[in-house]
Amino acid sequence: MKNRRIVITGLGTVNPLGANPEEFYRNLLAGKSGIRRWQSLDMSQLECRIGGDMGDFDTKAGIEPFWQYFEGQKFKAVRKLFRGTTFSAKMSIITTLQAWEDAGFFEKAPLDLRNVSLPVAGHNFNSNYIFENYRNFMEDPDFIEPLSSVDAIDPNLPAVVSETLGLHGPSFTLGGACASGNLALRQGYLDIMSGECDTALVVGPPFDVSPADIQASIILSAVVVKPEYQDNPEAASRPFDKGRCGFLYSHGGATVVLETLERAEARGAKIYGELLGVAANANANHMPIPGAEHQEHAMKKVLAMAGVEAEQIDYINCHATSTYEGDLQEILALKNVFGAHIKNIKLNAPKSMLGHTCWASPLVETIGALKSIEHGKLHPTINLDDPDPEIEGLEMCANKVVDHPIEMMLKNSFGFGGINCCSLIRRFRG
Repeated sequence: MKNRRIVITGLGTVNPLGANPEEFYRNLLAGKSGIRRWQSLDMSQLECRIGGDMGDFDTKAGIEPFWQYFEGQKFKAVRKLFRGTTFSAKMSIITTLQAWEDAGFFEKAPLDLRNVSLPVAGHNFNSNYIFENYRNFMEDPDFIEPLSSVDAIDPNLPAVVSETLGLHGPSFTLGGACASGNLALRQGYLDIMSGECDTALVVGPPFDVSPADIQASIILSAVVVKPEYQDNPEAASRPFDKGRCGFLYSHGGATVVLETLERAEARGAKIYGELLGVAANANANHMPIPGAEHQEHAMKKVLAMAGVEAEQIDYINCHATSTYEGDLQEILALKNVFGAHIKNIKLNAPKSMLGHTCWASPLVETIGALKSIEHGKLHPTINLDDPDPEIEGLEMCANKVVDHPIEMMLKNSFGFGGINCCSLIRRFRG
């Protein structure tokens, strides 16, 4: 492994709280909820009818600012590609173009596009697209989407992104449920650290969730079904609150750019933070049962990899899905890792406003945290009205903005299938 410093130089996101990173961060600080009644899905027969619905997002308007960077045949090719692809792919192209522009690569692209890694976070991206095609097939096989055999499969996501920008480096998907975003970040970090690449474009596409996916989670008692929240969706996601009763699916995607510090400084790039490491492990249990012991190990592992002491962490961006056992296990793990120091650390839970953006969630939430590093203000954890006794004495940013100059942040992500992955990011100090 090469002794390289890796920094974050580009951000892009579209999620229920914003169509770009700045709008997202403003709404986080405002304590705005992105949860509402589903309109793009028929949920009339389901007990859970709320979530972070972006099915009506205007993707044509979302890509419009970037057409200026494409000319002639390239413009025609990308426009045709964009028009014909799936919702998840369109959103991924938009967040990627945001991050590529933010990194300054339209003006000065990486020297060799074969040295740009493209790890894409997640799996089953096009679930609702497949669901709708299946329904059409059952009515008349001739009416399924003509290119569904191409568009429906997961490799289509890195394919359309790489085609849009002409990237020829390593390109693949990494599926790990709700830990996928951090797993992709880990892969981008390793691709640069190994010397194979000098840049990584880490993409977290939206999970195009179907009604059947949500019904399966209802059967597992994983999502919010309480009737009082179906008409009050903004109050339904309640991480660390005694009244928490499940998570809520949300659309949302994100892209971040990683590159070596040497290259970033040479071209005068804006640096949002330094990625010190990403560590992963498994519970060795396929059931969606969180395990504090293994989460604790993942956190300790990333600290050890980076040579960072627990006492140096001053902010934790929690996984905190708003399930009873999930939130509890995370807090128990944090207490075991940080001991008495946990009371000196600021914590918050972005899913209180976002809902759960699934495979992309670690990247979406990391972008909010990086904006907090930039501006020195932590967003609130909303709906934390009656705190779980396990968080007594901890600063959870409950229903308030907290001024705090972050120096070192831990980002947790824990996925179904017992997949744990934690990243460590430091304020860039040169």
